[in-house]
Amino acid sequence: MRNRQSPTTNAAHTDRGQAYTLEGFIGAMVVLLAVLFALQSVVITSSSGGLAERSVQSQVQQEAQDALVVADHDENLSALLRHWDEDGGFAGTNGSVAPGEDYETFTQNDLENASALGQILNQRFATQGWNYNLEFHYTDGTEIETEHKTAVYQGSPSADAITASYTVTLYDDQYVTPDNNQTLEEFASDPENEDPVIPPAEGIGNSVYNVVEVRLVVW
Repeated sequence: MRNRQSPTTNAAHTDRGQAYTLEGFIGAMVVLLAVLFALQSVVITSSSGGLAERSVQSQVQQEAQDALVVADHDENLSALLRHWDEDGGFAGTNGSVAPGEDYETFTQNDLENASALGQILNQRFATQGWNYNLEFHYTDGTEIETEHKTAVYQGSPSADAITASYTVTLYDDQYVTPDNNQTLEEFASDPENEDPVIPPAEGIGNSVYNVVEVRLVVW
């Protein structure tokens, strides 16, 4: 005789198959949620303590240094150091006045219009949420300690800020930009001009106007 399964047995098999399907669906959802959580947990941004991570700090340090090196090509960084007006400040600036100074600094847009360095810093740092200050450190040739002028001021750096620097030599016969109608030596000796942003140093060599450390602070 042919074996026949009762309706009760068929119903039990159907219920068991539906249970297995439901368990599989729930398991897949758990795995998917776990993957999504893991992906979100490894995202690092500048607002989540980026500089606290050594790898991020090292990367920012290298990119800041590279920005200064690249900007020095074709004397572009030197031209920025000589970007003055006759009133004793930087030319074409609309930024805030840095603490202890009496002139306007470059805004991000001002710096981008004035130099290749501004374009690099805005593309790499400003658009990613990083802040930076740009300072020019120099000597008057008579003191061991140097003085400085702030070119960009975006606030007080955090404790974990990184610093990169690059040294540029200015010469007496280089022109003050952007007008290019007076050399550094002529500008400094012209009584109609205010004191230059970077004064001439004494006793550091013939034809050398001053030696300036361009210092970039990022946080």
